[in-house]
Amino acid sequence: MSFAELECRIIHTEEHLNSIGRANSVMLIENIIDISTKFNTQQEYYLKGYSYNLLGKIHFLNKEYKKALKEYKIAELFIKELEGDSELIIDVNNNIALVYLEGFNKPARALKRIKHIHENYKNLNNDYKHSLELNLANIYLKTRNYRKAYRLLKKCQKYFSQDTEHITELLLTYLSFGEYYKIHNNYNSAIRHFEKAASIAEKNKMSREAMNIYKKYEELLVKLGRQDRAYAILKKYTKHHETALETEKLETNQFKEKLVVSNKNNSIQTQKAKQSQTVSIFTLSLLILCLILFCFFIYNHRKTKVLGESLAIRNKELKISKEKSDRLAAVKTKFISTVSHELRTPLYGVVGLSSILMERIKDEENHKFIKLMKFSADHLLNLINDVLQVTKMESYEISLDKSIYNIKSLADDIRNSFEYQADKNGNTLHLNFDPNIPHSLIGDSVRLSQIFINLISNANKFTRNGNIWLNFVNPIVTDNQVEITFEIKDDGRGIPLDKQGIIFDKFSQANSKDHTTGTGLGLHIVKNLVNLHGGDIKIKSSPGKGSTFYFTISFEIDTTSQEKNQTNNLKRYIKLKNIEDYNILIVEDNKINQIVTQNVLKTKGFNSEIADDGLIAIEMVKENRYDLILMDLNMPNMGGMESTKVIREFNPDVPIVALTASDTQDTVEAILNPDSGFNDFLRKPYKNEEFFRKIETNINGKISKAS
Repeated sequence: MSFAELECRIIHTEEHLNSIGRANSVMLIENIIDISTKFNTQQEYYLKGYSYNLLGKIHFLNKEYKKALKEYKIAELFIKELEGDSELIIDVNNNIALVYLEGFNKPARALKRIKHIHENYKNLNNDYKHSLELNLANIYLKTRNYRKAYRLLKKCQKYFSQDTEHITELLLTYLSFGEYYKIHNNYNSAIRHFEKAASIAEKNKMSREAMNIYKKYEELLVKLGRQDRAYAILKKYTKHHETALETEKLETNQFKEKLVVSNKNNSIQTQKAKQSQTVSIFTLSLLILCLILFCFFIYNHRKTKVLGESLAIRNKELKISKEKSDRLAAVKTKFISTVSHELRTPLYGVVGLSSILMERIKDEENHKFIKLMKFSADHLLNLINDVLQVTKMESYEISLDKSIYNIKSLADDIRNSFEYQADKNGNTLHLNFDPNIPHSLIGDSVRLSQIFINLISNANKFTRNGNIWLNFVNPIVTDNQVEITFEIKDDGRGIPLDKQGIIFDKFSQANSKDHTTGTGLGLHIVKNLVNLHGGDIKIKSSPGKGSTFYFTISFEIDTTSQEKNQTNNLKRYIKLKNIEDYNILIVEDNKINQIVTQNVLKTKGFNSEIADDGLIAIEMVKENRYDLILMDLNMPNMGGMESTKVIREFNPDVPIVALTASDTQDTVEAILNPDSGFNDFLRKPYKNEEFFRKIETNINGKISKAS
């Protein structure tokens, strides 16, 4: 065969792998590798590079990742010796990246291969470009860079949907979308995309791909507790697994038939060459080799069957292990909720009573002691919040909210709230806000504020009589997105170079002998929150020259007038008059907390009454008129959730604010549910300003549901 015919044979084999079969394809490619030695060096290397690349793809489809990587590396050695053929070089690098990502879970190595292609080959055709972007999207999913992954998957979906030549790529795109939505707990979207991928695999009889899809689909359904649907999907997985085994069996039978034909031909040739002993020996050797190959394929078939049975057993074991894991996760969530409530409840009493005493006791000596007590209680509360925050992150309980807010107002509020703290250390806090940044954005203002609060607090700890800068700079606006760079800079004592690599780890500190710097959780929390926003925090620092923490985050720009409406509503907010005419019901079982809440209300002149549990509260609301109810959640006899639902049956109008020491995701979601009956909620301990703002806002009727 000529060089051109061999090249066409390789291309045809690659395009029709499913119909030709893996066993036959391997035989064809190995024959081409042997024949390629008769051509000149460039042609030989091209055929071998192309052939080994295809062998790698066959092993990859069979999930034999070590063999696939070995074949790709051999292909790469031959291709490096060629002049030109950039498409083949790109394909090999892309395939190696895919093995590192899917086979060995090494996204960093995969990303290195993709970057090599982008840096060395500028004029990529659209097919290669989008295939690379699909791999890159999967890398971003592995490295939790979800925003970039989503953008690339959207591009790939649009491109691969245009024609039927990219069926496999479109299937993989939908599968990746399913993984993306599963990570973000958008389970309906995840299920929809898994079903799209499965539909393509079913339609095109891609049994092995269907196995992979239904496996991921079944795991998601088990996680959601949808056991009946999960069982149905598991049956589909088993069906395609059996189909794959039958395909293996069919390929072996086809090879056997070819072997029989080969044996007949060899017999004819032997009869014609009886007088040549050398030819006879060669023919006999060939027969023995064919028999060995046949035995090998029989053995491989039996091994595949045994492997299929062991996989079914393993699937059952994994299902049982997953159920145990889910139970442990539920226990851990319950533990976090209990610890949060049990720690914050007594702290609410300490912080509240110390605040009341500071208002009542004015002699200098006692006021000083009370102030120190309140400082210690606040510090202890911050430590507890940090520990619980890290625990929730590790339990995947934190996700970003989407609401409209004014980022300029947020920046001003942060600066104003830290001016007093900075002044105590002799520091000056500067705010630089680029005027080109759109003010109205959509995102999670609470998590963003938490990042700045931790970083500014950290800068203030290690800076004396200096400066701290909060910079919002370098906005890049594209369509309805804006990318903003944030810098928190100080001219304090700085961080040694050898410590900069560990300061974002849990419980780590730049100076191990420094016992005044807290738990070492602040920067760890910051890093996780920045990553949650799709950014990556970095540091520039040297001892004695200060530190700069900087990161870039992309936001969605609010193009509606909602922000203006909210601002106008706030401007129209009217303070309460004749506060002594308002009566508030405090539903709380803890005696100390009853005293604290009632005395805090007294400082503003509100009248209040106490109910020790939910049952008593129901009777009191039936007999008396209240302008607002402060409802604790965890109480004996009847908790706040049940009590609120009963009250709503006969009194739908009275504002009810949940006052709780728990802030787990399940608790917050239960309060925010429109059917809960709550108008608003407030976490204990709270700041008095926020407490009274919530009360006055709800009495005025400005909030109709929890927000």
